[in-house]
Amino acid sequence: MAKKQSLLAQSIAQLNSHRVVKAPAVKNQSVASLAAAAAQIITQGGVPALMPTMELSARHPYDPAGRMDVYMPGRWDCKYDLLFMDALVTGPGSGEWNGTICYVTFTTPANGNYLVAANFSGYQITMRLAGPWGESTAYSATPSAHTAVTSLWTGSAGELLEFSLHCTGGGVIGYLKSVQIFLLS
Repeated sequence: MAKKQSLLAQSIAQLNSHRVVKAPAVKNQSVASLAAAAAQIITQGGVPALMPTMELSARHPYDPAGRMDVYMPGRWDCKYDLLFMDALVTGPGSGEWNGTICYVTFTTPANGNYLVAANFSGYQITMRLAGPWGESTAYSATPSAHTAVTSLWTGSAGELLEFSLHCTGGGVIGYLKSVQIFLLS
């Protein structure tokens, strides 16, 4: 009996060692890096403010200016301030899909051009940012690659911006660090 209990304890310990997964360290892009990304998609100039107008993350999904709603998060990890996003997989029929989608709303405080940035990482993951501008994409080859998908949007004071994020690719999971929105000056 004692031998069976010992084997059971070893089996449980082995199972628990496989269940514990440490999240990768994902960082936001620097303002300089985001400014370079913005310069590639705009021609009228403008530099992002040093502080985002709104920033949302696993620890801060709500803000007076907007919110982030997530359908089927793989894991909502406040300890590491990450959203684990299962890659979107489509089925054989129309409207058949499975995976994580992040829906974001933002009410503009002032007239202007806004840089929308989603900071993420993952193994062979493409993050897709879809909104009134169409769809923007960025690719992360490895979890140590700190990547941002960006887009530009022009809004009037009080206007509502709604957009979504989802990931695709050979990897299974994307790690969303934050969604940032900067007013360009």
